[in-house]
Amino acid sequence: SHVVYSSLKKTLSIEHKSYVFGHFWTLTDPGHHSLFIIWKRFRDIPVGPMPPATPKFAYGFVTLQKVWTLLDTLSPQGPVQSQYLLTFEEIKQYYGFMLYRTTLPRNVPEPTPLISPLNGIHDRAYVSVNGVYQGLMERDTALVMNVTGQEGDQLDILVENMGRVHFGSYINDNKGLLGNLILGNDVLTDWSIYPLDIDTAVANGWLQAAHSGSGIEAGDGPMIYSGTLKPTGLAWDTFVKLNGWTKGQVWVNGVNLGRYWPQRGPQQTLYVPRPFLSATQPNNITVLELERAPSHRRILFMDRPQLNSTGQKT
Repeated sequence: SHVVYSSLKKTLSIEHKSYVFGHFWTLTDPGHHSLFIIWKRFRDIPVGPMPPATPKFAYGFVTLQKVWTLLDTLSPQGPVQSQYLLTFEEIKQYYGFMLYRTTLPRNVPEPTPLISPLNGIHDRAYVSVNGVYQGLMERDTALVMNVTGQEGDQLDILVENMGRVHFGSYINDNKGLLGNLILGNDVLTDWSIYPLDIDTAVANGWLQAAHSGSGIEAGDGPMIYSGTLKPTGLAWDTFVKLNGWTKGQVWVNGVNLGRYWPQRGPQQTLYVPRPFLSATQPNNITVLELERAPSHRRILFMDRPQLNSTGQKT
Protein backbone atom coordinates (compact mmCIF):
# COMPACT_ATOMS: atom_id res chain seq x y z
CA SER A 1 0.00 0.00 0.00
CA HIS A 2 1.04 3.56 -0.47
CA VAL A 3 -0.44 7.03 -0.17
CA VAL A 4 -2.18 8.93 -2.96
CA TYR A 5 -3.59 12.46 -2.94
CA SER A 6 -7.22 13.06 -3.85
CA SER A 7 -7.58 16.44 -5.56
CA LEU A 8 -11.35 16.27 -5.14
CA LYS A 9 -11.43 15.59 -1.41
CA LYS A 10 -8.14 17.45 -0.73
CA THR A 11 -7.03 14.57 1.46
CA LEU A 12 -4.61 11.66 1.35
CA SER A 13 -5.84 8.10 1.06
CA ILE A 14 -4.36 4.63 0.77
CA GLU A 15 -3.87 2.91 -2.58
CA HIS A 16 -4.38 -0.76 -1.83
CA LYS A 17 -1.90 -3.44 -2.79
CA SER A 18 -4.15 -5.49 -5.08
CA TYR A 19 -4.94 -2.39 -7.15
CA VAL A 20 -1.31 -1.39 -7.75
CA PHE A 21 -0.26 -2.31 -11.30
CA GLY A 22 3.31 -3.16 -10.33
CA HIS A 23 2.35 -5.70 -7.66
CA PHE A 24 1.98 -8.67 -9.97
CA TRP A 25 2.80 -11.14 -7.21
CA THR A 26 -0.63 -10.54 -5.67
CA LEU A 27 -2.30 -11.96 -8.77
CA THR A 28 -3.39 -15.52 -9.35
CA ASP A 29 -2.29 -17.47 -12.41
CA PRO A 30 -5.40 -16.38 -14.36
CA GLY A 31 -4.39 -12.84 -13.45
CA HIS A 32 -0.99 -13.41 -15.03
CA HIS A 33 -2.76 -14.73 -18.14
CA SER A 34 -4.76 -11.49 -18.36
CA LEU A 35 -1.55 -9.45 -18.14
CA PHE A 36 -0.03 -11.63 -20.86
CA ILE A 37 -2.93 -10.78 -23.17
CA ILE A 38 -2.52 -7.06 -22.51
CA TRP A 39 1.24 -7.07 -23.05
CA LYS A 40 0.82 -9.02 -26.28
CA ARG A 41 -1.01 -6.04 -27.78
CA PHE A 42 1.98 -3.73 -27.31
CA ARG A 43 5.16 -5.80 -27.29
CA ASP A 44 6.64 -8.86 -28.95
CA ILE A 45 6.56 -11.84 -26.63
CA PRO A 46 8.18 -15.28 -26.88
CA VAL A 47 6.37 -17.82 -29.02
CA GLY A 48 4.90 -20.77 -27.18
CA PRO A 49 2.27 -21.75 -24.65
CA MET A 50 1.72 -20.00 -21.35
CA PRO A 51 3.60 -21.60 -18.45
CA PRO A 52 1.37 -23.91 -16.43
CA ALA A 53 -0.11 -22.73 -13.15
CA THR A 54 2.11 -23.36 -10.16
CA PRO A 55 0.75 -25.82 -7.57
CA LYS A 56 -0.84 -24.29 -4.47
CA PHE A 57 -1.26 -25.84 -1.03
CA ALA A 58 -3.54 -25.18 1.94
CA TYR A 59 -1.27 -25.68 4.95
CA GLY A 60 -4.07 -24.83 7.38
CA PHE A 61 -4.04 -22.90 10.64
CA VAL A 62 -1.05 -21.67 12.61
CA THR A 63 -1.58 -20.40 16.17
CA LEU A 64 0.64 -17.51 17.21
CA GLN A 65 1.96 -16.42 20.59
CA LYS A 66 2.56 -12.93 21.87
CA VAL A 67 6.24 -12.00 21.99
CA TRP A 68 7.84 -10.00 24.77
CA THR A 69 9.97 -7.51 22.87
CA LEU A 70 12.70 -5.32 24.32
CA LEU A 71 13.02 -1.91 22.73
CA ASP A 72 16.78 -2.47 22.49
CA THR A 73 16.05 -5.33 20.08
CA LEU A 74 14.05 -3.14 17.71
CA SER A 75 16.25 -0.04 18.03
CA PRO A 76 19.79 -1.25 18.77
CA GLN A 77 21.30 2.18 18.11
CA GLY A 78 19.17 3.70 20.85
CA PRO A 79 17.13 6.90 20.86
CA VAL A 80 17.78 10.36 19.52
CA GLN A 81 17.20 12.93 22.26
CA SER A 82 15.45 16.13 21.20
CA GLN A 83 13.59 18.91 22.99
CA TYR A 84 11.11 19.03 20.13
CA LEU A 85 9.75 16.48 17.68
CA LEU A 86 11.82 15.35 14.68
CA THR A 87 10.59 13.74 11.45
CA PHE A 88 11.59 10.39 10.03
CA GLU A 89 13.71 12.18 7.44
CA GLU A 90 15.62 14.21 10.06
CA ILE A 91 16.64 10.92 11.71
CA LYS A 92 17.23 9.22 8.33
CA GLN A 93 14.47 6.67 8.89
CA TYR A 94 12.85 6.55 5.46
CA TYR A 95 10.20 3.84 5.96
CA GLY A 96 8.56 1.72 8.62
CA PHE A 97 8.07 2.89 12.19
CA MET A 98 9.47 5.22 14.84
CA LEU A 99 8.64 5.37 18.54
CA TYR A 100 8.33 8.80 20.17
CA ARG A 101 8.62 8.74 23.98
CA THR A 102 8.21 11.43 26.64
CA THR A 103 6.52 11.81 30.04
CA LEU A 104 3.31 13.51 31.08
CA PRO A 105 4.19 16.98 32.39
CA ARG A 106 1.42 17.05 35.03
CA ASN A 107 -1.40 15.00 36.51
CA VAL A 108 -4.28 14.46 34.09
CA PRO A 109 -6.88 12.56 36.16
CA GLU A 110 -9.71 13.53 33.82
CA PRO A 111 -9.69 12.74 30.07
CA THR A 112 -7.56 15.48 28.52
CA PRO A 113 -7.21 16.14 24.78
CA LEU A 114 -3.93 15.25 23.10
CA ILE A 115 -3.93 17.39 19.95
CA SER A 116 -1.94 17.65 16.73
CA PRO A 117 -3.04 21.18 15.78
CA LEU A 118 -1.29 21.31 12.39
CA ASN A 119 -2.41 17.91 11.03
CA GLY A 120 1.02 16.61 11.91
CA ILE A 121 0.27 12.87 12.21
CA HIS A 122 2.08 11.34 9.23
CA ASP A 123 0.49 8.85 8.92
CA ARG A 124 -0.92 6.84 11.84
CA ALA A 125 0.01 7.08 15.55
CA TYR A 126 -0.68 4.44 18.22
CA VAL A 127 -0.71 6.06 21.67
CA SER A 128 0.06 4.33 25.00
CA VAL A 129 0.54 5.54 28.58
CA ASN A 130 2.69 3.31 30.82
CA GLY A 131 2.30 0.55 28.25
CA VAL A 132 -1.52 0.69 28.22
CA TYR A 133 -2.96 1.43 24.80
CA GLN A 134 -5.02 4.64 24.72
CA GLY A 135 -6.05 4.89 21.08
CA LEU A 136 -5.25 5.93 17.54
CA MET A 137 -4.46 9.24 15.88
CA GLU A 138 -4.52 9.47 12.09
CA ARG A 139 -3.63 11.97 9.42
CA ASP A 140 -6.55 14.15 8.24
CA THR A 141 -9.16 12.19 10.19
CA ALA A 142 -8.26 11.76 13.90
CA LEU A 143 -6.10 14.59 15.22
CA VAL A 144 -7.45 14.66 18.79
CA MET A 145 -7.79 11.95 21.43
CA ASN A 146 -8.16 11.92 25.23
CA VAL A 147 -5.58 10.55 27.65
CA THR A 148 -5.34 10.24 31.43
CA GLY A 149 -2.40 9.66 33.73
CA GLN A 150 -0.10 10.99 36.41
CA GLU A 151 2.82 13.40 36.17
CA GLY A 152 5.87 11.45 35.03
CA ASP A 153 3.93 8.62 33.37
CA GLN A 154 5.54 7.36 30.19
CA LEU A 155 3.82 8.46 26.98
CA ASP A 156 4.66 6.34 23.93
CA ILE A 157 3.55 7.16 20.40
CA LEU A 158 4.35 4.58 17.72
CA VAL A 159 4.15 6.26 14.31
CA GLU A 160 3.60 4.29 11.11
CA ASN A 161 4.74 5.52 7.72
CA MET A 162 1.96 4.33 5.39
CA GLY A 163 3.88 5.08 2.20
CA ARG A 164 4.54 8.12 0.07
CA VAL A 165 2.81 10.17 -2.56
CA HIS A 166 4.66 9.54 -5.84
CA PHE A 167 3.41 12.46 -7.94
CA GLY A 168 2.11 16.02 -7.72
CA SER A 169 2.48 18.74 -5.13
CA TYR A 170 2.61 16.32 -2.17
CA ILE A 171 5.64 14.39 -3.43
CA ASN A 172 7.81 15.89 -0.66
CA ASP A 173 5.88 14.17 2.08
CA ASN A 174 7.70 14.08 5.43
CA LYS A 175 6.77 11.34 7.89
CA GLY A 176 6.49 11.13 11.66
CA LEU A 177 5.11 13.74 14.06
CA LEU A 178 5.29 17.14 12.38
CA GLY A 179 4.91 20.20 14.57
CA ASN A 180 4.12 20.12 18.28
CA LEU A 181 1.75 17.86 20.17
CA ILE A 182 -0.31 19.61 22.83
CA LEU A 183 -1.75 17.96 25.95
CA GLY A 184 -4.45 20.29 27.26
CA ASN A 185 -2.54 23.58 27.37
CA ASP A 186 0.95 22.06 27.54
CA VAL A 187 3.31 21.64 24.59
CA LEU A 188 5.01 18.26 25.00
CA THR A 189 8.81 18.41 24.91
CA ASP A 190 11.92 16.41 25.84
CA TRP A 191 11.46 13.49 23.47
CA SER A 192 13.37 10.24 23.11
CA ILE A 193 12.88 9.15 19.50
CA TYR A 194 13.62 5.54 18.54
CA PRO A 195 14.02 4.56 14.87
CA LEU A 196 12.81 0.95 14.68
CA ASP A 197 14.41 -1.71 12.48
CA ILE A 198 11.78 -4.42 12.70
CA ASP A 199 12.82 -6.13 9.45
CA THR A 200 16.33 -6.81 10.75
CA ALA A 201 15.04 -8.04 14.11
CA VAL A 202 12.69 -10.48 12.38
CA ALA A 203 15.29 -11.62 9.82
CA ASN A 204 17.79 -12.37 12.60
CA GLY A 205 15.26 -14.44 14.53
CA TRP A 206 15.20 -12.16 17.57
CA LEU A 207 11.40 -12.17 17.79
CA GLN A 208 10.57 -15.85 17.86
CA ALA A 209 8.42 -17.82 20.27
CA ALA A 210 11.30 -18.57 22.65
CA HIS A 211 10.65 -15.10 24.04
CA SER A 212 6.88 -15.42 24.07
CA GLY A 213 4.18 -16.10 26.61
CA SER A 214 1.40 -18.47 25.59
CA GLY A 215 -0.79 -17.48 28.53
CA ILE A 216 -0.82 -13.75 27.88
CA GLU A 217 -4.21 -12.40 26.89
CA ALA A 218 -4.62 -10.70 23.55
CA GLY A 219 -5.10 -6.97 23.99
CA ASP A 220 -5.28 -3.66 22.21
CA GLY A 221 -2.36 -1.79 20.75
CA PRO A 222 0.82 -2.69 18.89
CA MET A 223 2.19 -6.15 19.64
CA ILE A 224 4.34 -8.76 17.92
CA TYR A 225 3.22 -12.38 17.60
CA SER A 226 5.13 -15.39 16.32
CA GLY A 227 4.57 -19.03 15.51
CA THR A 228 5.75 -21.92 13.36
CA LEU A 229 4.38 -23.52 10.22
CA LYS A 230 5.51 -27.12 10.55
CA PRO A 231 7.22 -28.74 7.56
CA THR A 232 5.04 -31.01 5.44
CA GLY A 233 7.53 -32.19 2.84
CA LEU A 234 6.04 -29.68 0.38
CA ALA A 235 7.08 -26.11 -0.41
CA TRP A 236 4.31 -24.85 -2.66
CA ASP A 237 2.80 -21.45 -3.22
CA THR A 238 0.20 -20.51 -0.63
CA PHE A 239 -1.85 -17.53 0.59
CA VAL A 240 -2.11 -16.34 4.18
CA LYS A 241 -5.35 -14.92 5.57
CA LEU A 242 -5.64 -13.10 8.90
CA ASN A 243 -9.31 -13.43 9.73
CA GLY A 244 -10.23 -11.34 12.77
CA TRP A 245 -6.92 -9.49 12.86
CA THR A 246 -7.09 -5.72 12.40
CA LYS A 247 -4.06 -4.13 10.75
CA GLY A 248 -0.38 -4.92 10.54
CA GLN A 249 2.39 -6.73 8.69
CA VAL A 250 3.45 -10.35 8.18
CA TRP A 251 6.88 -11.97 7.78
CA VAL A 252 7.61 -15.56 6.70
CA ASN A 253 11.11 -16.85 7.42
CA GLY A 254 12.29 -13.27 7.82
CA VAL A 255 10.79 -12.02 4.53
CA ASN A 256 8.28 -9.16 4.79
CA LEU A 257 5.17 -10.19 2.84
CA GLY A 258 3.48 -6.82 3.26
CA ARG A 259 0.58 -5.20 5.08
CA TYR A 260 -2.81 -6.63 5.90
CA TRP A 261 -5.89 -4.50 6.59
CA PRO A 262 -8.90 -6.74 5.98
CA GLN A 263 -11.57 -4.28 7.11
CA ARG A 264 -10.45 -1.84 4.43
CA GLY A 265 -10.05 -4.53 1.79
CA PRO A 266 -10.47 -5.56 -0.90
CA GLN A 267 -7.42 -7.81 -0.53
CA GLN A 268 -7.88 -10.40 2.21
CA THR A 269 -4.83 -12.61 1.62
CA LEU A 270 -1.10 -12.18 1.10
CA TYR A 271 0.78 -14.31 -1.42
CA VAL A 272 3.55 -16.57 -0.09
CA PRO A 273 5.78 -17.78 -2.97
CA ARG A 274 7.15 -21.27 -2.60
CA PRO A 275 10.84 -20.16 -2.40
CA PHE A 276 10.00 -18.43 0.90
CA LEU A 277 9.08 -21.78 2.51
CA SER A 278 11.07 -24.80 3.62
CA ALA A 279 9.72 -28.30 2.99
CA THR A 280 11.92 -29.83 5.70
CA GLN A 281 12.50 -27.15 8.37
CA PRO A 282 10.04 -25.23 10.57
CA ASN A 283 8.89 -22.01 8.94
CA ASN A 284 8.94 -18.98 11.25
CA ILE A 285 5.88 -16.73 11.09
CA THR A 286 5.92 -13.22 12.58
CA VAL A 287 2.99 -10.82 12.76
CA LEU A 288 3.05 -7.20 13.89
CA GLU A 289 -0.53 -6.37 14.90
CA LEU A 290 -1.01 -2.64 15.42
CA GLU A 291 -4.54 -2.37 16.82
CA ARG A 292 -6.16 -5.57 18.11
CA ALA A 293 -5.47 -9.27 17.67
CA PRO A 294 -8.30 -11.81 17.85
CA SER A 295 -8.57 -14.05 20.89
CA HIS A 296 -7.96 -17.14 18.74
CA ARG A 297 -4.60 -15.77 17.45
CA ARG A 298 -4.76 -17.99 14.39
CA ILE A 299 -3.80 -17.31 10.80
CA LEU A 300 -4.78 -19.50 7.86
CA PHE A 301 -2.66 -20.68 4.93
CA MET A 302 -4.96 -21.28 1.92
CA ASP A 303 -4.58 -22.68 -1.58
CA ARG A 304 -6.32 -19.74 -3.25
CA PRO A 305 -6.32 -15.96 -2.85
CA GLN A 306 -9.13 -13.68 -1.76
CA LEU A 307 -8.60 -10.35 -3.49
CA ASN A 308 -12.05 -8.83 -3.92
CA SER A 309 -13.82 -9.13 -0.58
CA THR A 310 -15.25 -5.98 0.88
CA GLY A 311 -15.04 -5.56 4.63
CA GLN A 312 -16.51 -2.95 6.90
CA LYS A 313 -14.88 0.41 6.34
CA THR A 314 -13.01 1.93 9.28
